[in-house]
Formats: sequence, structure tokens, C-alpha cells
Amino acid sequence: MDLDAIRADLEQIVRESDATIAVAEADEAEEAESPIDPDHNPEDIASETSEADREEALVEMAIVRKADAETALSRLDNGVYGVCIDCGEKITEARLEYRPEAARCLACQGKFEDAEG
Repeated sequence: MDLDAIRADLEQIVRESDATIAVAEADEAEEAESPIDPDHNPEDIASETSEADREEALVEMAIVRKADAETALSRLDNGVYGVCIDCGEKITEARLEYRPEAARCLACQGKFEDAEG
């Protein structure tokens, strides 16, 4: 496992997450400054609300992914990267290639998601 490449991937995830968050915050600030058009069609308002909800979900996902990547970088620095935080077994290399910020093996991730509901 190439730890330098993994570190680069994790740092890229942090940068991309930061960019996603910054763009969304800039869009939100721009929208807040826009005057409300009294002639707005209710369908337009519904569409804008739907878009805002989608954008909010993207930001939430970026925040979580960034935190996961930063935590993975910490595990890498502490020499425990690639070890499941629940069962202590090694996380497969294939999983880490697909999801370098993964903290759990697939079995434990499934149990975690089931418990989260």
C-alpha cells in the first residue's frame, strides 16, 4: 500500500470538500442579497427551494467527507491507518482504494449503517 499516494488522495478530498463548501456558501450569500420578486411564480419558488435543499445536502456530505478524510490523515500519522476502528481487523486494500477515508471494514460499516437506521 502506497501511503504517500493515500495521503495525497486524502488531502485532495479535503481540498475538494473545502471548495464545495466555499462555493455553496458564496451562492447562499449571493441569494441572501438578492431582492425578493413579488411577481415570483409559486412553481419557481418551489424549484428554488428544491435546489436549496439539494445544495444543503451536498454541503453536509462535503463536511462529513472532509471530517472523515482529516480523521484518516490523523490515523495515517498515528500508524493505525487501514485498521477497522470497530473490530481492529485490517480494512481491505480494495476498500481503501475506493474509499481512502474509510474507518471501518465492510462488515463493520454495514453494522454501523444498520444501527444508524
